[in-house]
Amino acid sequence: RRRIIEMAVTVHEAPNWRGGPRKGVGSGFLERTAHKIIEANVNGTDPQTLDLCVPMFRGLMANPLAREFCMDGPMMLIGSGVGIAPFRGFVHRRLMSENVTNKVWVVQGIRDSLLDEIYSGDWGVQEDRIKTIVQSRGGKHEYVQDAVRGQADLVWYLLNALDGRIFVCGSAKGMGEGVERALLDVIIDKGNLNGDEAASFLDGKTKEGQYIAVSFAMVELLPSFVRLSDLIGQETW
Repeated sequence: RRRIIEMAVTVHEAPNWRGGPRKGVGSGFLERTAHKIIEANVNGTDPQTLDLCVPMFRGLMANPLAREFCMDGPMMLIGSGVGIAPFRGFVHRRLMSENVTNKVWVVQGIRDSLLDEIYSGDWGVQEDRIKTIVQSRGGKHEYVQDAVRGQADLVWYLLNALDGRIFVCGSAKGMGEGVERALLDVIIDKGNLNGDEAASFLDGKTKEGQYIAVSFAMVELLPSFVRLSDLIGQETW
């Protein structure tokens, strides 16, 4: 029986050495592959007859999300853009268990909910309870780090709870840095600590596996990097 892996990819575009447009190695390859399947469907051709292959190298590197997600403790999942994709399967699995269904909170950052919320309704009737949407161009023009500060009590509880976890998945530059700064602000405020003490506290939580951040910085160098997939039941990327 075939298993389906769903991937969410932002196509990277940048100028080439001639000054013209260039698409990323990994995201460009996946976009071209997707267009071949779309074209086949339009022409009435069965996509399964196409000679298409997406290389995947299991065990390329450890997946801290899958490794740590087996815990039953409370957790907050913070992602921006396609950074929400790795959390989909994890949340589905957690919502299936009555013991932990009330112990997951998701903060999703997008530009505009009318354009970018590609997984709207994915978690059924409980979605509104567990998910906070933050729009940078629509709504209140906020970012995920603003939501982290706005839920300071919950964040502080998770950082100190037994088996509490905070997962961050998104761009290293901007989003990742902003979330970490927001976490430090929460720690300083709620823990009554100075900057150095807060940094040491967060470093300790990182070493203990309670704060796990995964960035996108190197995605274009690894075209077969299955980081954006729906990693249900997977132990590695």
